[in-house]
Amino acid sequence: MNRPVSNWDFALFSANLHKYLPEIGWNEHPVIYTRWKDHHAGQTNLDLCPPLSDMERLRLLPTGILLLFHLGHHLQLPIRLAQAGLQFDIVLDRAVYLQSPQLFDRLQGEMNGQGGEYRYLFSDDTSLLLRVRERLRSGRHLLIFVDGASGAAVSAKDKRVAIPFLHGELLLKKGIPLMAYLFGIAIYPLLCEDMPHGRQYALQEAIRTRKGETRDAFIYRTLCQCYAMLGKALHRQPWIWECWPYLHTNGMLQVTDADMLAIWQNDPMLLLPLKEKYYLFDRRYYYAQPLTF
Repeated sequence: MNRPVSNWDFALFSANLHKYLPEIGWNEHPVIYTRWKDHHAGQTNLDLCPPLSDMERLRLLPTGILLLFHLGHHLQLPIRLAQAGLQFDIVLDRAVYLQSPQLFDRLQGEMNGQGGEYRYLFSDDTSLLLRVRERLRSGRHLLIFVDGASGAAVSAKDKRVAIPFLHGELLLKKGIPLMAYLFGIAIYPLLCEDMPHGRQYALQEAIRTRKGETRDAFIYRTLCQCYAMLGKALHRQPWIWECWPYLHTNGMLQVTDADMLAIWQNDPMLLLPLKEKYYLFDRRYYYAQPLTF
Protein backbone atom coordinates (compact mmCIF):
# COMPACT_ATOMS: atom_id res chain seq x y z
CA MET A 1 0.00 0.00 0.00
CA ASN A 2 1.35 3.42 -0.96
CA ARG A 3 2.09 5.72 1.92
CA PRO A 4 -0.24 8.77 1.70
CA VAL A 5 1.32 12.14 0.94
CA SER A 6 -0.37 15.20 2.43
CA ASN A 7 1.22 18.52 1.50
CA TRP A 8 0.49 21.33 -0.92
CA ASP A 9 3.35 20.47 -3.27
CA PHE A 10 1.97 16.98 -3.74
CA ALA A 11 -1.62 18.22 -3.95
CA LEU A 12 -0.84 20.60 -6.83
CA PHE A 13 1.40 18.04 -8.54
CA SER A 14 -1.38 15.46 -8.29
CA ALA A 15 -4.12 17.83 -9.47
CA ASN A 16 -2.14 18.86 -12.55
CA LEU A 17 -1.08 15.29 -13.30
CA HIS A 18 -4.72 14.17 -13.15
CA LYS A 19 -5.85 17.03 -15.39
CA TYR A 20 -3.52 16.03 -18.21
CA LEU A 21 -3.11 12.27 -17.62
CA PRO A 22 -6.42 11.19 -16.02
CA GLU A 23 -5.81 7.56 -16.98
CA ILE A 24 -3.21 7.35 -14.21
CA GLY A 25 -4.92 6.13 -11.05
CA TRP A 26 -4.93 8.30 -7.93
CA ASN A 27 -3.18 5.49 -6.07
CA GLU A 28 -0.22 5.80 -8.46
CA HIS A 29 0.28 9.52 -7.82
CA PRO A 30 2.37 9.16 -4.62
CA VAL A 31 4.78 6.78 -6.38
CA ILE A 32 5.13 9.11 -9.39
CA TYR A 33 5.58 12.09 -7.08
CA THR A 34 8.36 10.31 -5.19
CA ARG A 35 10.09 9.45 -8.47
CA TRP A 36 9.64 13.06 -9.60
CA LYS A 37 11.31 14.36 -6.42
CA ASP A 38 14.20 11.92 -6.80
CA HIS A 39 14.62 12.76 -10.48
CA HIS A 40 14.69 16.51 -9.80
CA ALA A 41 16.74 16.45 -6.62
CA GLY A 42 19.07 19.18 -7.87
CA GLN A 43 22.09 17.00 -8.52
CA THR A 44 24.35 18.63 -11.08
CA ASN A 45 26.88 15.85 -11.67
CA LEU A 46 27.52 15.74 -15.41
CA ASP A 47 27.70 11.93 -15.33
CA LEU A 48 23.98 11.87 -14.45
CA CYS A 49 23.09 13.50 -17.77
CA PRO A 50 22.66 11.10 -20.70
CA PRO A 51 25.09 11.77 -23.57
CA LEU A 52 24.23 13.41 -26.85
CA SER A 53 23.36 11.26 -29.83
CA ASP A 54 25.05 11.95 -33.21
CA MET A 55 27.20 14.91 -32.13
CA GLU A 56 28.56 15.39 -35.64
CA ARG A 57 25.05 16.03 -36.93
CA LEU A 58 24.52 18.58 -34.15
CA ARG A 59 27.76 20.37 -35.02
CA LEU A 60 26.69 20.72 -38.66
CA LEU A 61 23.30 22.30 -37.93
CA PRO A 62 22.66 25.68 -39.57
CA THR A 63 22.21 28.51 -37.07
CA GLY A 64 18.90 28.16 -35.24
CA ILE A 65 17.19 27.65 -31.90
CA LEU A 66 18.21 24.69 -29.73
CA LEU A 67 14.99 23.91 -27.91
CA LEU A 68 14.98 22.01 -24.62
CA PHE A 69 12.52 20.99 -21.89
CA HIS A 70 13.04 20.86 -18.13
CA LEU A 71 13.50 17.08 -17.95
CA GLY A 72 15.96 16.87 -15.10
CA HIS A 73 19.24 17.71 -16.83
CA HIS A 74 18.85 21.39 -17.62
CA LEU A 75 22.07 22.34 -15.81
CA GLN A 76 24.17 19.61 -17.41
CA LEU A 77 22.78 19.61 -20.95
CA PRO A 78 24.18 23.03 -21.95
CA ILE A 79 27.61 21.77 -20.86
CA ARG A 80 27.16 18.65 -22.99
CA LEU A 81 26.33 20.85 -25.97
CA ALA A 82 29.33 23.09 -25.30
CA GLN A 83 31.56 20.02 -25.07
CA ALA A 84 30.25 18.97 -28.48
CA GLY A 85 31.53 22.25 -29.90
CA LEU A 86 28.22 24.04 -30.45
CA GLN A 87 28.32 27.82 -30.02
CA PHE A 88 25.20 29.33 -28.49
CA ASP A 89 23.79 31.89 -26.08
CA ILE A 90 21.08 31.08 -23.53
CA VAL A 91 17.84 33.05 -23.31
CA LEU A 92 16.37 33.00 -19.80
CA ASP A 93 14.31 35.05 -17.37
CA ARG A 94 16.25 37.58 -15.33
CA ALA A 95 14.23 36.56 -12.24
CA VAL A 96 15.37 32.94 -12.70
CA TYR A 97 19.00 34.06 -12.90
CA LEU A 98 18.67 36.27 -9.80
CA GLN A 99 17.30 33.37 -7.78
CA SER A 100 20.60 31.47 -8.16
CA PRO A 101 23.25 33.79 -9.66
CA GLN A 102 26.18 31.77 -8.32
CA LEU A 103 24.78 28.60 -9.88
CA PHE A 104 24.31 30.26 -13.27
CA ASP A 105 27.73 31.91 -13.11
CA ARG A 106 29.28 28.53 -12.39
CA LEU A 107 27.39 27.02 -15.33
CA GLN A 108 28.63 29.81 -17.58
CA GLY A 109 32.18 29.26 -16.36
CA GLU A 110 32.01 25.54 -17.08
CA MET A 111 30.66 26.18 -20.59
CA ASN A 112 33.34 28.79 -21.30
CA GLY A 113 35.90 26.28 -20.07
CA GLN A 114 35.13 24.18 -23.14
CA GLY A 115 36.86 26.76 -25.34
CA GLY A 116 33.97 29.01 -26.41
CA GLU A 117 32.23 32.08 -25.05
CA TYR A 118 28.68 31.60 -23.83
CA ARG A 119 26.44 34.43 -22.71
CA TYR A 120 23.00 34.91 -21.15
CA LEU A 121 20.36 36.97 -22.92
CA PHE A 122 17.58 38.11 -20.60
CA SER A 123 14.06 37.73 -21.91
CA ASP A 124 12.84 41.05 -20.48
CA ASP A 125 15.56 43.05 -22.26
CA THR A 126 13.85 45.62 -24.51
CA SER A 127 16.68 45.17 -27.03
CA LEU A 128 16.47 41.36 -27.01
CA LEU A 129 15.57 41.04 -30.70
CA LEU A 130 18.51 43.23 -31.70
CA ARG A 131 20.86 41.14 -29.59
CA VAL A 132 19.40 37.94 -31.02
CA ARG A 133 19.91 39.19 -34.58
CA GLU A 134 23.51 40.08 -33.77
CA ARG A 135 24.22 36.62 -32.31
CA LEU A 136 22.57 34.81 -35.19
CA ARG A 137 24.52 36.81 -37.76
CA SER A 138 27.73 35.79 -35.99
CA GLY A 139 26.78 32.12 -36.46
CA ARG A 140 25.67 31.39 -32.91
CA HIS A 141 22.62 29.35 -31.94
CA LEU A 142 20.11 30.33 -29.28
CA LEU A 143 19.42 27.83 -26.50
CA ILE A 144 15.96 28.18 -24.93
CA PHE A 145 13.86 26.04 -22.63
CA VAL A 146 10.43 26.14 -24.25
CA ASP A 147 8.62 25.28 -20.99
CA GLY A 148 10.34 28.06 -19.02
CA ALA A 149 7.69 30.71 -19.84
CA SER A 150 10.49 33.20 -20.66
CA GLY A 151 9.42 36.81 -20.65
CA ALA A 152 6.12 35.99 -18.96
CA ALA A 153 5.57 39.05 -16.84
CA VAL A 154 2.38 38.80 -14.82
CA SER A 155 0.76 41.60 -16.80
CA ALA A 156 1.44 39.73 -20.05
CA LYS A 157 0.12 36.32 -19.11
CA ASP A 158 -2.97 36.86 -21.27
CA LYS A 159 -0.84 37.24 -24.42
CA ARG A 160 -0.67 33.52 -25.03
CA VAL A 161 -1.90 30.91 -27.45
CA ALA A 162 -3.88 27.86 -26.32
CA ILE A 163 -2.60 24.55 -27.66
CA PRO A 164 -3.74 20.96 -27.03
CA PHE A 165 -1.61 19.01 -24.57
CA LEU A 166 -2.35 15.42 -23.55
CA HIS A 167 -5.96 15.49 -22.23
CA GLY A 168 -6.10 19.26 -21.76
CA GLU A 169 -4.56 22.43 -23.11
CA LEU A 170 -1.74 24.81 -22.20
CA LEU A 171 -1.47 28.56 -22.60
CA LEU A 172 1.93 29.33 -24.07
CA LYS A 173 4.02 32.36 -24.90
CA LYS A 174 4.69 32.99 -28.58
CA GLY A 175 8.26 34.31 -28.28
CA ILE A 176 10.30 31.29 -29.42
CA PRO A 177 8.42 30.50 -32.65
CA LEU A 178 8.02 34.23 -33.28
CA MET A 179 11.80 34.70 -33.25
CA ALA A 180 12.24 31.71 -35.55
CA TYR A 181 9.69 33.17 -37.96
CA LEU A 182 11.11 36.70 -37.90
CA PHE A 183 14.70 35.60 -38.48
CA GLY A 184 13.94 32.70 -40.83
CA ILE A 185 15.72 30.07 -38.73
CA ALA A 186 14.87 26.51 -37.76
CA ILE A 187 13.98 25.16 -34.32
CA TYR A 188 15.88 22.07 -33.19
CA PRO A 189 14.13 20.20 -30.34
CA LEU A 190 16.17 17.75 -28.25
CA LEU A 191 14.58 15.01 -26.17
CA CYS A 192 15.92 12.09 -24.18
CA GLU A 193 15.27 8.71 -25.85
CA ASP A 194 16.05 5.05 -25.31
CA MET A 195 18.74 4.19 -27.85
CA PRO A 196 20.59 0.90 -28.57
CA HIS A 197 23.42 2.02 -26.26
CA GLY A 198 21.22 3.43 -23.50
CA ARG A 199 19.39 6.72 -22.98
CA GLN A 200 20.66 9.64 -25.04
CA TYR A 201 19.55 13.15 -25.92
CA ALA A 202 18.57 12.99 -29.57
CA LEU A 203 17.80 15.68 -32.10
CA GLN A 204 14.15 15.57 -33.16
CA GLU A 205 12.70 16.65 -36.48
CA ALA A 206 13.61 20.28 -37.16
CA ILE A 207 10.73 22.75 -37.35
CA ARG A 208 10.85 25.27 -40.22
CA THR A 209 8.41 27.64 -41.81
CA ARG A 210 6.47 26.29 -44.75
CA LYS A 211 5.98 28.13 -48.00
CA GLY A 212 3.14 30.60 -47.66
CA GLU A 213 2.64 29.87 -43.94
CA THR A 214 1.44 32.85 -41.92
CA ARG A 215 3.14 33.93 -38.73
CA ASP A 216 0.23 32.88 -36.50
CA ALA A 217 -0.10 29.52 -38.25
CA PHE A 218 3.62 28.82 -37.78
CA ILE A 219 3.51 29.81 -34.10
CA TYR A 220 0.55 27.51 -33.43
CA ARG A 221 1.99 24.57 -35.40
CA THR A 222 5.38 24.89 -33.75
CA LEU A 223 4.02 24.92 -30.21
CA CYS A 224 1.67 22.02 -30.96
CA GLN A 225 4.51 19.99 -32.46
CA CYS A 226 6.90 20.69 -29.56
CA TYR A 227 4.41 19.78 -26.86
CA ALA A 228 3.24 16.71 -28.76
CA MET A 229 6.85 15.49 -28.50
CA LEU A 230 6.85 16.22 -24.77
CA GLY A 231 3.48 14.54 -24.29
CA LYS A 232 4.72 11.37 -25.96
CA ALA A 233 7.66 11.23 -23.56
CA LEU A 234 5.44 11.90 -20.52
CA HIS A 235 3.09 9.07 -21.40
CA ARG A 236 6.05 6.74 -20.82
CA GLN A 237 7.69 8.55 -17.89
CA PRO A 238 5.47 11.25 -16.35
CA TRP A 239 7.94 12.00 -13.53
CA ILE A 240 10.63 13.43 -15.82
CA TRP A 241 8.90 16.83 -16.35
CA GLU A 242 9.88 19.31 -13.67
CA CYS A 243 6.98 21.68 -14.36
CA TRP A 244 4.05 19.58 -13.10
CA PRO A 245 3.51 21.49 -9.81
CA TYR A 246 4.00 24.94 -11.36
CA LEU A 247 1.62 25.05 -14.33
CA HIS A 248 -0.94 27.20 -12.52
CA THR A 249 1.70 29.75 -11.42
CA ASN A 250 3.76 30.14 -14.61
CA GLY A 251 0.72 31.03 -16.70
CA MET A 252 0.48 27.76 -18.64
CA LEU A 253 -2.69 26.58 -16.90
CA GLN A 254 -5.72 28.80 -16.51
CA VAL A 255 -7.72 27.73 -13.49
CA THR A 256 -11.35 28.66 -14.09
CA ASP A 257 -13.71 29.63 -11.29
CA ALA A 258 -15.55 26.51 -10.23
CA ASP A 259 -19.29 26.22 -9.71
CA MET A 260 -18.96 25.25 -6.06
CA LEU A 261 -22.67 24.63 -5.58
CA ALA A 262 -22.66 22.06 -8.40
CA ILE A 263 -19.52 20.48 -6.98
CA TRP A 264 -21.00 20.17 -3.49
CA GLN A 265 -24.22 18.72 -4.88
CA ASN A 266 -22.30 15.98 -6.69
CA ASP A 267 -19.50 15.35 -4.19
CA PRO A 268 -19.83 12.39 -1.79
CA MET A 269 -17.81 14.31 0.83
CA LEU A 270 -19.75 16.45 3.31
CA LEU A 271 -18.35 18.90 5.88
CA LEU A 272 -20.24 18.31 9.13
CA PRO A 273 -19.97 19.78 12.65
CA LEU A 274 -19.87 17.47 15.65
CA LYS A 275 -19.05 18.43 19.25
CA GLU A 276 -17.16 21.62 18.41
CA LYS A 277 -15.17 19.91 15.66
CA TYR A 278 -15.60 19.51 11.92
CA TYR A 279 -15.51 16.23 10.06
CA LEU A 280 -15.33 15.23 6.41
CA PHE A 281 -17.93 12.49 6.01
CA ASP A 282 -17.63 10.22 2.98
CA ARG A 283 -21.13 9.05 2.15
CA ARG A 284 -19.79 6.18 0.05
CA TYR A 285 -17.93 4.44 2.86
CA TYR A 286 -19.59 5.82 6.05
CA TYR A 287 -16.17 7.19 7.00
CA ALA A 288 -15.64 10.41 8.95
CA GLN A 289 -12.25 12.15 9.08
CA PRO A 290 -11.78 14.85 11.78
CA LEU A 291 -10.27 18.11 10.60
CA THR A 292 -7.60 19.82 12.65
CA PHE A 293 -6.73 23.47 12.05
